Amino acid sequence: MPPLEAWERVYVDESFLETFHGNIDCNWCHEGDAEAYNDKTTAHGGIVAFPSEEAELYCEACHTEEAQHNHVSIHTTQDGYYERFTLRSGIDLHDGDHDHVLEEFEAECGKCHASCGQCHVSRPITVGSGLNWKHEFKKTPDMKTNCTACHGSRVGEEYGGDHDGLKADVHYIPKLFKCEDCHQAQEMHGGDGTQLTYRYDENNVTMPRCETCHSYARQSNGYHQMHWEGLAGVTVSCQVCHSQPYKNCNGCHVAGGGITGSSYLSFEIGRNYMKDNERYMDYDYITVRHIPIGPDTFAPWGITDLAYFETSEPTWKLATPHNIQRWTPQTEVAEGETCGTRCHDSDYYLRTEDIDFYETANYKADTGESGYGFDDIEREREANESVIIPY
Repeated sequence: MPPLEAWERVYVDESFLETFHGNIDCNWCHEGDAEAYNDKTTAHGGIVAFPSEEAELYCEACHTEEAQHNHVSIHTTQDGYYERFTLRSGIDLHDGDHDHVLEEFEAECGKCHASCGQCHVSRPITVGSGLNWKHEFKKTPDMKTNCTACHGSRVGEEYGGDHDGLKADVHYIPKLFKCEDCHQAQEMHGGDGTQLTYRYDENNVTMPRCETCHSYARQSNGYHQMHWEGLAGVTVSCQVCHSQPYKNCNGCHVAGGGITGSSYLSFEIGRNYMKDNERYMDYDYITVRHIPIGPDTFAPWGITDLAYFETSEPTWKLATPHNIQRWTPQTEVAEGETCGTRCHDSDYYLRTEDIDFYETANYKADTGESGYGFDDIEREREANESVIIPY
């Protein structure tokens, strides 16, 4: 997404003054010195550029319920990032004993934090910020300039069919079916006020599920009866049959290091390692995506090795790709054939040798750089023991 011109980032159109928010004094939200009409420096003294960073202070008077739950919104807290970091490193950044790491974490990982204004008034800070609509407030964020501005690399590209040879999500109907049709306001604003650890938290009751809209299809055909109803003895998540290949990344390094190697498209089915999660316990098999993590990801911060890399969570994790199709290579079979010929006898299953293969994924001969960014592939195998499907 190209950045806005400097003047566009701050331009307030006169039409804004005719809106509800435009009838509120500027300094009510932005503070500063309202009496300094002719001195910009004085007028901007103590200015609050992003008032909604403190929603309980600046937004609650009018948006009571949203502001009251804002403190537990995952978009606000980024607890998913903190929780994953704690599980792998053993360091709790909220305990007050790791100020240096917390400062580094917030400076880099914290860039993905989103306040009310970054959804309803401006572009997200991650893409340069700036007033999207000349300071007009939009009740519903714009899918392109707000939602996929942050969630574009995977969700946006998958949903819109931006990968060569792959189709857009069947739900993608430009200018008609948008993110908010599934991800409604309550989910974004902190749900029922429950403190969540990450988006797949079993208490995240506002997060959409395929079954919410498609429960009627549970017994609509033999395949659903076998693998949704469970008559075959095993159950699979909807994405196992109805997703297309999706983006994966390997190692990543902070302090400007970035992703090790290029991202790549893959489709992998793994064992469900989340059987103790009430929301996902019904699935025996799930789609899994490799996330950009390695034991030395945070080495520039002084954490040279993630102590619980192998024992905390797999690196091939639950994926819910936004590229759903009714007919996929897993479901399209020739007359007289069964899904066994396309899926059961395929290489979709995550096996031990798949882990070995990804050791050299995106290998660069000129630099010797490999996919993961570390040499001990045995640690990668061990980390994914709960996901790998044995023969």
